[in-house]
Amino acid sequence: MHYRTCNPLYGWRWFSEGVRLFLAQPWPWLALVSVTLLGMVLLATLPVLGLIVVFLCFPGIAAGFMQVARDVAGRQPVILGHIVQGLRSAPKPLLQIGGVAFLGMLAGALFLTFAWREEFVALVELARSPTPDREAMEAAMAQLALPSVLTLILMLPVVMATWFAPALVLFRRADAQAALVHSFWAALRNLWPLLVLGVLMVLLDAAASFLLRTLLAALVSLGAGVVNAAAVLMSFPLLCAFVAILFGAAYTSYTDVFEAARQGSASHTGAADASAPPGGS
Repeated sequence: MHYRTCNPLYGWRWFSEGVRLFLAQPWPWLALVSVTLLGMVLLATLPVLGLIVVFLCFPGIAAGFMQVARDVAGRQPVILGHIVQGLRSAPKPLLQIGGVAFLGMLAGALFLTFAWREEFVALVELARSPTPDREAMEAAMAQLALPSVLTLILMLPVVMATWFAPALVLFRRADAQAALVHSFWAALRNLWPLLVLGVLMVLLDAAASFLLRTLLAALVSLGAGVVNAAAVLMSFPLLCAFVAILFGAAYTSYTDVFEAARQGSASHTGAADASAPPGGS
């Protein structure tokens, strides 16, 4: 399975293509993402098994959104059934990938919980307090800042192994092991453009948060109830748009790394090198 190494500027291409794909059909994207997020929230509220089910199903949902992005790129209509297309077409490997993601998350959570048990317990107790002390909460969170960063670093291999995996299962009919292995090595070889994409997504989130705070500040004079209602009504569509752009960027990164390599003349894995990003398609 061929893949290619892209230069860091491809991170901008992936981001801009994610935005373009979202703007091409914004209402279907918002509808599909909102239904998905609400369904995942409802599943997560189930005792014990809820969060496990979410992690198991998420790669299948991500595969469905890869199909959505492909149809939008091909100017095809988008329907609600697309979000479960991945689970319909290849349930076993996608559920296995979800199991790997869950185990990685569980290992990271256990590392954080046991390595910094006292700080973690103190934060939980403060959060459960009817009237939590804001300064104490901020101090407790600050104590867990470094452990949280270390945990994210330890979980990075899981993210790399699952980034391209849903698309590889859906479009290349890879089994779970092959998808995870090829996704990891391709993500490692393309770490710089993926980091650029990550920075751009963080900047997008910061810009959206600033815009939201500015709009809410303008509504303060209307009362707290209006501000709270406006916060809910505006923040959820912004979150859905952010997720849609991320899925669009993930699909574009897959096509540039894997499908462009297959179409090219590379004779061995990772042989093709993308020295300059092409223009938007």
